[in-house]
Amino acid sequence: MDLTARTKAAVATAVGILITGFAIIIRSAEDDNVAGSIGGACLVMVGLSLTILIFVRSWVSNTSDERRILGAAQREAQAERSRYFAAKAALEGEHGRLLRDMAAERAGIAATLKAERAKMAAEFKENRAKELTEAFQTGVEMERAGMLKRKPAPRGNLLTFPKKQPGIPEQERSRAREHGVVGP
Repeated sequence: MDLTARTKAAVATAVGILITGFAIIIRSAEDDNVAGSIGGACLVMVGLSLTILIFVRSWVSNTSDERRILGAAQREAQAERSRYFAAKAALEGEHGRLLRDMAAERAGIAATLKAERAKMAAEFKENRAKELTEAFQTGVEMERAGMLKRKPAPRGNLLTFPKKQPGIPEQERSRAREHGVVGP
């Protein structure tokens, strides 16, 4: 326990009061002086109380353990903060690397796509000329064979319905259309 000068002076005063109290008790006991013995006992109690209060105060206000724990916690927090910043820097570096890799991959894909499109366009032009030639040749052959000439549409049989049926008078025909009547 580290005692300050003020605390040391208070302890010295308390010890002085204790010694004085014991001295008065011893002196009063020799003379059979009861009042002196009681006064000495009171001084001893005051000296002991003062000593106890000094040690309790130093015990209560002693924060060396707490300061040590706080210092360790602060060092640990600082180390954690340093690890966090290092991890964050590494993550940003990795993110940058991934972006560069993705940009390079995109450029490679774009170049491949451009080359494939050019190749497909060349194949299309080549095949187009060939397909046009074959289509034109097929058309000429069909024309020569007469397959493209228009043929007249066949006429169908058209049924004609008479306006009036012979043999049925007009009055019976209208009655046949009434509700509930069965007939032609």
